[in-house]
Amino acid sequence: METALEIIKEGLAGGAITMLRLALFLIPIMVLTEIARHYNLLQLLARKIKMVLDFLTLPLEAAFPLLVGVCFGIVYGSALIIDYAREGFLQKRDLLLIGIFLSIGHSLIEDTFIFVPFGANPLLIILVRFSLAFLITRLAAEAMDLVARRREARERQKA
Repeated sequence: METALEIIKEGLAGGAITMLRLALFLIPIMVLTEIARHYNLLQLLARKIKMVLDFLTLPLEAAFPLLVGVCFGIVYGSALIIDYAREGFLQKRDLLLIGIFLSIGHSLIEDTFIFVPFGANPLLIILVRFSLAFLITRLAAEAMDLVARRREARERQKA
């Protein structure tokens, strides 16, 4: 019985520490996001990477969550993605495409720094991951659009 209590105690303590670590990182990001929204800095940022967003067929509102996910990882980017989805800035299609991109290209900077001391080529890591993320996300967007067009055509035929 004491072992079970110790396991529960350690689990709760570990969970609390993890939540505090996340909060220490996520709260400042959320505050900075609100400040950036207030001063329209997100629009400036989005315009800088508009070509990338256009290639991925994503709206300008996807810029900041996408960049946070690429730089800091899926966990941190997901907080913004959820926030943007709740506020109606991103549609289901956009969320899926961002998820596909980030599943391949998440925490690119952090991961690269982890593998460089082991002899990995940082340029190769970045190039391959970004290329795959762009290619697979673009193919997914094309496939989703094709399915949507076919669905619309079937609905028009029924009407």
